Amino acid sequence: MSKHYFIGITMPSTLEKHVEGFKDKYELQTAYKVIPHIEDLHVTLLYIGALPEQHLPFLTDSLSKIAATHTSFSLYIDGLSYFGSSSGPRVVYLSVGDSVELSPLQSEIEVTVAKQLDMPLSDRFTPHVTIAKKRKTTDKLSIQKEMFEPIEVPVHSFSLFTIHPEKSPKYEAIETFQLQSQTADFK
Repeated sequence: MSKHYFIGITMPSTLEKHVEGFKDKYELQTAYKVIPHIEDLHVTLLYIGALPEQHLPFLTDSLSKIAATHTSFSLYIDGLSYFGSSSGPRVVYLSVGDSVELSPLQSEIEVTVAKQLDMPLSDRFTPHVTIAKKRKTTDKLSIQKEMFEPIEVPVHSFSLFTIHPEKSPKYEAIETFQLQSQTADFK
């Protein structure tokens, strides 16, 4: 059986205070089956799914080449949002502010990997950090979209993760790809 994989950016544990606050405020553990472990928080750049192990060397080589052409940058986590209706969202997440660096990185990863693995391209990318998913109740919920003071998250790398559904934390970075350091341009 093939393992499942995705490419993502790990989030720091400094988000825990916000995550815990929203879990308590909206009683997310009562309403959702999946509440990610704090070490599993990430921004997904591309979900791959099942993949035979023999594809990994080619995939990691391509991802290394992509990382070599992008510089480190910062993301800003700036609010709480969701996919679906406010009375019963499918996914509750921390929102990621617009980033001129993230979109080209994600796009290059998706185009390269999709071509290499013969996967379809997606036409939408909404960067987010999932904090609850898979509703376990049909009760009406009243989750509100909220903004907060942006939290800067420096991004120096992205990783190829494998998924261990039976464990917690369930995501294991099997290879991490360092972005190029930003160097000051003094004149």
